[in-house]
Amino acid sequence: MKTVHHAGRFLLPLGLLALAACQSVPVGQGQADSAGAVTAPAQAVAEPLKPAETVQATRQGAPVAVFLADIQEHAGWRPVQIQSGTIYLNPQPVITRQDLSDVRAGSSPQGDGLLALGLTDVGKKKVQDITAANPNMRLALVVGRTMMAAPGYSSAVTTDQLVFGVGTEANATAAARAIAGVPPEPATGAAGTAAQ
Repeated sequence: MKTVHHAGRFLLPLGLLALAACQSVPVGQGQADSAGAVTAPAQAVAEPLKPAETVQATRQGAPVAVFLADIQEHAGWRPVQIQSGTIYLNPQPVITRQDLSDVRAGSSPQGDGLLALGLTDVGKKKVQDITAANPNMRLALVVGRTMMAAPGYSSAVTTDQLVFGVGTEANATAAARAIAGVPPEPATGAAGTAAQ
């Protein structure tokens, strides 16, 4: 079992890196999509996502949750080692799959990978309430067992989407497809383009 756990830690990020395309993937089960401005919970993302293509989810995807996090230790919060030190996550998620209406992958004009989680009305209220009650903290995005981003925010987050910088567009696409349960795209030719 330990081997499977360690293999999962290696294969999930590798699988996330291996997928590449710009996608918008509905993740809710019978939930309506919400539309709105794309804004980051922490650092304002002034750049819009590039247009995305829609892919229907075919099965249950990777677990996804957004947790309240901080660089200061809090009783009962779980420490997570990151490159710059330790971040502490509240074990109770703020957002889970049921709070999502869609997920979009794209990039900023500078080429940074962005993953946008569309929130249901209930999800939006949860984020607004928790960020208003806990200013100057972070919202940590966890997909599977991998913490992908944990941007900070200074005041209540009131948007209907959470946008996370996840490194590259390939990371964003792979995460969106994993969340939605969409299988990897078929291998393409040397040019890297799939037939439409």
